[in-house]
Amino acid sequence: MRPKRYPQGLYCSWWLVLSLAGLACAQMKSTVYQPDETIFANPDQGFYLYRNLHTLESDVGKHRAQGLTLVWGRIDLEPYREQTDLPSAFLAQLEEGFAIARDQGMKVIVRASYGHRGTGGDYRTYEDPSEAMIRNHIQQLAPVFANNADIISLFEAGFVGPWGEWHGTDIARDYDRGRDVLMFLLAHTPRDRMIVVRYPYLKQQLFARCDSGFLTVTADTAYSGLPVARIGHHNDCFLSSNDDVGTYDRGGGKRSEETAYLAAETLHTVFGGETCRLYAYNDCGRAVQELERLHGTYLNNAYQPKVLQKWRDQGCFDQIKRRLGARLQLIDSCVSSSVLPGECLRIEFSITNSGFASLYNARSVQIVLEQASGQHRVYHTLGVDPRLWKPGQTYRLHEVLVLAEDMPAGSYTVHLYLPDAYPSLADDPRYALRLANEDVWQADKGFNKLASGIQIGTASRQR
Repeated sequence: MRPKRYPQGLYCSWWLVLSLAGLACAQMKSTVYQPDETIFANPDQGFYLYRNLHTLESDVGKHRAQGLTLVWGRIDLEPYREQTDLPSAFLAQLEEGFAIARDQGMKVIVRASYGHRGTGGDYRTYEDPSEAMIRNHIQQLAPVFANNADIISLFEAGFVGPWGEWHGTDIARDYDRGRDVLMFLLAHTPRDRMIVVRYPYLKQQLFARCDSGFLTVTADTAYSGLPVARIGHHNDCFLSSNDDVGTYDRGGGKRSEETAYLAAETLHTVFGGETCRLYAYNDCGRAVQELERLHGTYLNNAYQPKVLQKWRDQGCFDQIKRRLGARLQLIDSCVSSSVLPGECLRIEFSITNSGFASLYNARSVQIVLEQASGQHRVYHTLGVDPRLWKPGQTYRLHEVLVLAEDMPAGSYTVHLYLPDAYPSLADDPRYALRLANEDVWQADKGFNKLASGIQIGTASRQR
């Protein structure tokens, strides 16, 4: 039988909240948490594995032991550049790739591309298929994306340019045509998933205004599902030259101006990519600083190998691996030590984010009360969006929860639980968020322990 879950809104009346708020934390069970500096897996973030999605190995989940939870899943459309309809067998292979990722506890970054060699045998002579062909293929892929939205972390725009990187072709150079393709892709991918584009100038042109400016994502529009809020950024030559090999200065803007734009955007979207060659800019000091500023969430685990080795040699590789994405850490908590069924349980905790970025996909925040015997477990969903827990910030949460009248008496442990938002994954602990604290994580349940020994209905309360 599924444990009881209480939706947002089942809280004590405000007069009681204010009354309880006057209680000193010392009258409650107080805990101070120790940080965990180890590297561990968390969903939707970190270094990724580069794979072809339609040939994904059945045991890809073995890489979770190395702290990897992301597969960069290429959809190779090169054999179908001149075919109006994608073969049903190929679509079935993609479905199987997603099924393997789900079975193995992984998530997927999706990019479709039509190869990178043109008539001259290199990327410089590459040409896109017709826009009609691209649109038709996107329409055929849309049901596959919808069926597997739970297991998709994000999309890289793809489809246009060699490697799907939106450069060098007629569509990539014509921002009106590019806007049409990208808006079509937005309409045929799950509304709760972001699409990242290769160049800052590209997004600026996609959302250009008549007054020569451009729309940007703000705190008010973030996570709204609006097109401007769904478009993030990736850089596949991160810190690899003065302009990151053409990433910047595409429209005449200075690197400093474009990175300032990215820093504001990626506070509310997602940023990732890979390096592509050795350069002074990707020395450790600047690399960490840039990932902090641009809110880095994901990077290629294998490319560029010389740069990755530099980070190991200079001593920042582990820090980067540990801090990619959000790294949420409890500081302290206070929990009512003894309450009666039908009355109120007060919980306060402080949490900080020491990662480079915030979460970018929706995730619920729940308090779980678990009887010591394991016979009873109750879930309370809080009205909190953890995507708003931004890097470098600390938050204090005050929650007062009403307990059911028929709640069994006993000793309880109180947990903080951050499961995946999709019902298909909500009970899978591999997709729950682990906090960076010692002695709180329970891998078999996906819970983070706040406090134990909380007595419900078994001891008189102090008044």
